[in-house]
Amino acid sequence: MNTGKGKTLRFETEHYLLRSLEADDANAEWCGWLEDPQAARMLNAAPRKATLKELRSYISSFDRRARHILGIFEKSTGGMIGVRTVEIDQLRRSFRFHILIGVAEERGRRARAETSEPLKHWLFEDLDLLTSEGTILAKNTRFADTVLRLGWVIVKRRLVRSPADGSLVELIDIRLHRESWRRLPHPRSG
Repeated sequence: MNTGKGKTLRFETEHYLLRSLEADDANAEWCGWLEDPQAARMLNAAPRKATLKELRSYISSFDRRARHILGIFEKSTGGMIGVRTVEIDQLRRSFRFHILIGVAEERGRRARAETSEPLKHWLFEDLDLLTSEGTILAKNTRFADTVLRLGWVIVKRRLVRSPADGSLVELIDIRLHRESWRRLPHPRSG
């Protein structure tokens, strides 16, 4: 039940179901994802142990209006393989989203790209937002190269201390305008 919350979102693609999470969707596997050093490194975070209670509270903190949290579920198995969060700034007509592919075997496959498409359509077309903003680790060169080929532009580069070990890491702030997105070929989704 979503008393006081916005609407429940649900998007289907060829291989995935993307839907708003409920507190009961918190699970032990997700807790394990947060302890995975590789996943934490790509999030520029320190690996940490989380409890089911913490995950349930985290899920409940999303209002489904300006902040959404969605699970990525494989259609073939029904298993949750990751999580997406979306932050909407209506005043700036902008949004930002984040992704964690928790199941290591699924990283670098199709979930990120395939689940981005219906979200961007909803945000750009249905909500009439103008830009998507993001931040990527400069050392994630494969992903950086991909987004730049897809029309994203670099807004700025900056050095910050890594929460993982305190070392300096370079972040790249990027932006995609709706018109650049519209010029891209878009696969059909379920």
